[in-house]
Amino acid sequence: MKNTLPFESFNLNPTLLETIKGMGFESTSDIQEVTIEPIIEGDDIFAQAETGSGKTAAFAIPLLEKAFRDNLIEGDYQDPIYIVLSPTRELAQQTHKVFTELGKPMGVRSVCVIGGESMEKQVKQLDAGVHVVVATPGRLCDLVKQKKLFIDDCYAVVFDEADRLFDMGFKKDIEFVLDRCPSDRQLVMVSATTNIDVLNTAYKYHSDPIEIKVNQDSLVVESIDQKIAMITSEEKMPFLVNELRHQEDAYALIFCNTQMETHRVAEWLKLMGFKSNAISGRLSQNKRTSLMKEFRSREITILVCTDVAARGLDIADVNLVINYDMPQDAANYVHRVGRTARAGKTGEAISLCAPEDCEYLDGIYRLIDCDIPKLKLYNDDFAKDICKRPYIDRKTLKVVERNNDRHNSRDSRKNSSKNSYEDIRANAISITTAEKVLRAPKKETRTFMVEAKNSKKAEEAALKHFNIRYQSQLKLEEKAEGRKAYFLFGKRLTQYNYSVKPTYKAVVLPFVIEMLKLANLELYTKFSFDGRNIRLTFSGKDEKKLDTDNGELIEALEYVTRLFLYNSIEVPREVRIFFKCRGEKNRKDSGLIKLVDKMAKKVIDTNAPVLLKPMNAADRRIVHQHLDKHDKLKTTSLGEGRMKKVEISFSK
Repeated sequence: MKNTLPFESFNLNPTLLETIKGMGFESTSDIQEVTIEPIIEGDDIFAQAETGSGKTAAFAIPLLEKAFRDNLIEGDYQDPIYIVLSPTRELAQQTHKVFTELGKPMGVRSVCVIGGESMEKQVKQLDAGVHVVVATPGRLCDLVKQKKLFIDDCYAVVFDEADRLFDMGFKKDIEFVLDRCPSDRQLVMVSATTNIDVLNTAYKYHSDPIEIKVNQDSLVVESIDQKIAMITSEEKMPFLVNELRHQEDAYALIFCNTQMETHRVAEWLKLMGFKSNAISGRLSQNKRTSLMKEFRSREITILVCTDVAARGLDIADVNLVINYDMPQDAANYVHRVGRTARAGKTGEAISLCAPEDCEYLDGIYRLIDCDIPKLKLYNDDFAKDICKRPYIDRKTLKVVERNNDRHNSRDSRKNSSKNSYEDIRANAISITTAEKVLRAPKKETRTFMVEAKNSKKAEEAALKHFNIRYQSQLKLEEKAEGRKAYFLFGKRLTQYNYSVKPTYKAVVLPFVIEMLKLANLELYTKFSFDGRNIRLTFSGKDEKKLDTDNGELIEALEYVTRLFLYNSIEVPREVRIFFKCRGEKNRKDSGLIKLVDKMAKKVIDTNAPVLLKPMNAADRRIVHQHLDKHDKLKTTSLGEGRMKKVEISFSK
């Protein structure tokens, strides 16, 4: 990132200019050079620039200058003049810090309002008077609805990381905010990638923003040394450990696709002797804030995180980013690797790509408009002393021991005469978890034995032991007469032997039925699983409601169910979930299926991939489902936002 105009050339407030220089900045970045004047002039803008290019200061500096020139700082301001919306809590905290550092010497007061923290405390801060409110959409809407915050007189609204705000489903919250702001307020939108929903919303609210794009040919800064390692899933940890050992000064971010994998990798690295920890949406806000302090102070030097952190972390000295899992969304690759080489520094980004991850590469290459150099790997590039993969308890996120050793079971039975009854009951049976059973069903039955007064007590104990949620997941293997409740007298207990049913149906179906009841929808649900694809088909009185608005409701139900399943049990990467309405097949009349069949034939005839026009999620789902069972072809969604293209190509 090159230096451009000095800040003096913009005739800024002397106090603001002195503060900027005190922070170590003499000249603007590329994006700052082209946004400062339009924002000061009051223009609406949509600014797109590479990650790490200084976008926060690109709107904070001119907004503070505009507040000074328009005399908005003087006087006792109770309600905010500026609203800044951030997609994540971490990003909101960092943006608030920038406004505080730049604005406090000028008398500007900034307040950060985010979820996970005390609303009462935030209300007290707002009541003391505020100029700038930096917020996550949910908490801001709550405060406005409860009439704790009034935004009727604000002068500007900022969408920070605008594409992520819409990708994360905050569109309705954003429209709620814009509905309550003055119609002539200024609208500033900044992002590293584009999203058509962002501009559509701007147009809907009578804004015609100036579109500013900096370094459009390169979404990733040139000072990032990008590499990719083509390895298997089993080789990822040996490669990672070897890489971290060879970079003793590594100050690293490691990205995973799921919360459980994030915590598992962090704990695994701890066992290997590294100063690592995990941050994800499962942690409380206080814990996340504490972890960030530890990372910034280098008490921990390796932070393992989900994509929630890709947009929210601005730590100048991070010199290494590793994609332990390849991002499924190409835009997330840009934001992940952009956590290094910030503020003109250099950095390295290494992506670990297993065979099952290769389908995401084309989208990444297409977005960044270049290939990522592949590493030449040798046996010495993999650590040989990797400890056993830890098992993480889903509730506590802590490492727990699993008693899966058959020899221990055999030894405990052999020595049963020497042990107490409780010891025998604890050690006699080797138990596997529901996660293992559901991932890889086997003919052999792993059971849990319990003695109880009735079946309800027994089921409660079995559910707790297997760490599962629904009674329908349990299978009663055997029921027999047990011992006396009080040794020689009292009512005789019953002995129950339970195992876990090896089926996804027991997890998914009760949850979906419960969701339909909560939504007050009269629908019947048919479940099927072919070993790879979980399919739910809906029919009934309210079937049309699921398919209205381009299938938004069925898409949301599918998304929530997928999250629930992944948080309930460990699901193999190749297992996918598809929801559809029974009447959806009637959409063949629209010509979509005929078009897909025609394009599929073209791929086979020409031996070249075909790209379909952009389509909404409901239509993409039909395309994916229609060709899913095809032996030779595969489908891949490409692009950003709601309207994406679908590529039909040969499966490898």
